[in-house]
Amino acid sequence: MPEPGSAAQLPPPLRDQWLAATLTDAKLVARATMAELLEAGPPSVWEAALRAGVVTDQQILDAISIRFKVPVAELAGVEPRVATLLPENIARKYQVIALGADDRLIRIATADPRDLALEQTLAFVTGRDVMFLAAAPEALAKKIDEIYRPEVAVNRLVDGLEPSTVETVDETPAIETVKDPTLDAPMARLVDAMIADAVREGASDIHCEPLVEGTSIRYRLDGVMKEVMRLPASAGPALVRRVKILARLDVTDPLHPHDGRSAVRVDGKQIDLRVSTVPVARRGEKVVVRILDKANLRGTIADLELAPDEESLLLRLLGHREGIVLVTGPTGSGKTTTLYAAITHLKTGRENIVTVEDPVEHDIPGVSQLQVSEAQGFTFASALRSVLRQDPDIVLVGEIRDIETATIATQASLSGHLVLSTLHTNDAASAITRLRDLGVDGFKIASALKGVVAQRLVRRLCAECAVAIEPTELPAEARPPADRPATIRRAVGCKACAGPGYKGRMAVIEIMPVDERGAQLIGGGALPDALVAAARTIGMGTLWESGLRRLWAGDSDLAEIVRVLGEHAGDGPSRAGQGVPETRSGPAGLPSAAPPTAPLETVPQHSSKTRVLVADDDRQMRRLIRMILEREGYEVADAADGLDALDAIEGGRVDLMILDLDMPRLDGMGVLEELRARVLTSSLPVIVLTARSGEAEAQVLDLGAQDFLTKPVQPASLSARVRAVLRRTKMA
Repeated sequence: MPEPGSAAQLPPPLRDQWLAATLTDAKLVARATMAELLEAGPPSVWEAALRAGVVTDQQILDAISIRFKVPVAELAGVEPRVATLLPENIARKYQVIALGADDRLIRIATADPRDLALEQTLAFVTGRDVMFLAAAPEALAKKIDEIYRPEVAVNRLVDGLEPSTVETVDETPAIETVKDPTLDAPMARLVDAMIADAVREGASDIHCEPLVEGTSIRYRLDGVMKEVMRLPASAGPALVRRVKILARLDVTDPLHPHDGRSAVRVDGKQIDLRVSTVPVARRGEKVVVRILDKANLRGTIADLELAPDEESLLLRLLGHREGIVLVTGPTGSGKTTTLYAAITHLKTGRENIVTVEDPVEHDIPGVSQLQVSEAQGFTFASALRSVLRQDPDIVLVGEIRDIETATIATQASLSGHLVLSTLHTNDAASAITRLRDLGVDGFKIASALKGVVAQRLVRRLCAECAVAIEPTELPAEARPPADRPATIRRAVGCKACAGPGYKGRMAVIEIMPVDERGAQLIGGGALPDALVAAARTIGMGTLWESGLRRLWAGDSDLAEIVRVLGEHAGDGPSRAGQGVPETRSGPAGLPSAAPPTAPLETVPQHSSKTRVLVADDDRQMRRLIRMILEREGYEVADAADGLDALDAIEGGRVDLMILDLDMPRLDGMGVLEELRARVLTSSLPVIVLTARSGEAEAQVLDLGAQDFLTKPVQPASLSARVRAVLRRTKMA
């Protein structure tokens, strides 16, 4: 028998023993360290090196690529139909993936590109010459699961989520049913975990969107989209089927849009779901799940947390016994929440209240709620006719969409009913214009309309991480009056808010009451500006002023107010993008402010501050960049297109230019060409900030731009890029 410790007792060499020499020769791992790693008897050299933390996958791949003259594989964009050129048993046995092929050659990703025997085997199996590319073993194993067994990848995602306690609530009459085998599939577990996770995060919607490289799962948190996971492309159809089954939709028809509803219990709490699917060209179906959590419903006017004068004005509108009160704003601005709070306020038990909605989002006890069904001919107009035969006192119409609904609602308000409804307009005064466009006579609007509420939702600053700043750090138009106490804060970001610096939302609101003078103006066909001027005398405040209240109270910050309201900094619809009108005091001592921008030639030429010119046709983007840079101490001017930018450069000194590519009259490429053709501007540093991608970066850098950024941009990133470019050009 051989003696202990003899060669016969040595463990067999590892399957990737060759990698030890590669890593030591590349000086990634010291020889002594490698000997210690191998003495521990690891399953492989690759795994031992990773566990020790001495190298990364990318460093190992780079070393292999250099030594064996093979490229590194890119596994992210592997197409399943190409990968399946290799049978699953071959792919799993040898841990390889097919990346691409033509009539003569097939490209294979492997962790061992020097294995000639494997190359011959694969050449025989595929009938093609083989080209090896290097890939990490763990990445190969995960990609093989995604391609051949997507349920394994789904299980891995589910295991990474918190345990879910989602129970489907059956709202149909109890009948004997056959258990759906899909409920036991991995996708059923993923959908349950996804819904539970979204509810716990406070998301309002779940978006499941098919992309070329997979299926993206995103949540809408406080009005902003956030990607939380990405599934293999092959798992997308299974996800859609599971959600459709949950909402009792037709799983056999992927070519038409579908709408459904469901209810689940998450952690013992019932959650209503609204499900919408639409076909996406050549990619499958997109699914949006609307989460309706009754715990998030603002039940009363007080729950809206309005300023005292705003709440008083709203209650005054709701005090009318007849007429129309409209709530306006874009989708997702909280109109339904405000209307539900109004109905709850008006519900005393002595009135007959009926609503006509599409869909009915929340059940209100004591209120008859009708669900519109366009497919069955039960439209807003036909439902409203039926409601008026039910002897209502108060009627809520979910939305006025057409002349028929508008006419019936107006007639109802003129015959002794209080009608509440919504319109999609940007501000309060535009609601009158919208009703006129629908075909409602001006004298009827004047007689029926009691007031219009316009609103938006802004994110609330996280209480854990928001930091105080001085009012002097704000642009002039956003600073509080000197005699007004203010707590100005800005977002930072922490674990409590998961990064963005905001948690929760609140309303900014604009209420335009209509009195006798306003009715006369409406009947006479007055323009919106005249209507706003009249309403200002009886207490109307603008959206911008409401936003400033939130800013000065420390509830939100200027970046969020600008993101939501943009250039709405003055009175009336015409104010959008045009600064602020003449200086005067608004309600509650809110001052109008100086215009937010000024042409470059108005900047004092003796100023020692660095001057930055922002050229972008998007007024909101210009305002946001201006705010970021002025906070850093720069002087900022702007231009709305390329020709204006060139004129501004000729009219005054510019130290740096931030340039958009897509602009009217002269685009960014043309501006760069013109700058480099002129002697005086050939060395002007330029940062291109654009929504374009792909070849655009190479083109602008060839034209002499110093940096390239894609929209949207983080404030800290923009500031750092500006400082870096100025340092490089020795102008900081």
